[in-house]
Amino acid sequence: MSDPCIPGRVLVVDDDPLLGRLLLRYLDRAGITADIAASVAEARTTFEAGVHSHAVVDLTLPDGSGAEWLTDALMQDPSLAGVLASGYPISTDLLPLAFRHRATALQKPFSPPELLRALGFAVAD
Repeated sequence: MSDPCIPGRVLVVDDDPLLGRLLLRYLDRAGITADIAASVAEARTTFEAGVHSHAVVDLTLPDGSGAEWLTDALMQDPSLAGVLASGYPISTDLLPLAFRHRATALQKPFSPPELLRALGFAVAD
């Protein structure tokens, strides 16, 4: 997904404000800069191709599908990598075949090391 030694800027898209802040804290502790959006509409205005290297996206958002937004973002930015997250079992099969290799799926709840691994960043054991 990315160089495991060079953290990029991550966009977290999740409508749960507590979880969003927790994810930002996880990433900050790992030295990774992150932004947050609480909806598809907010993600559209916050996401910057070439600035965000990764997106962690909740599947179900109040105004649309996280999988659809992630697909659009992956089309916009060929270097973007994504993590699709849900409280239910999930897979990248929700994305078009052409983008599945640039994304991974993560079931909530997940630990900070699981998040970092899903993002493709090196995790000290």
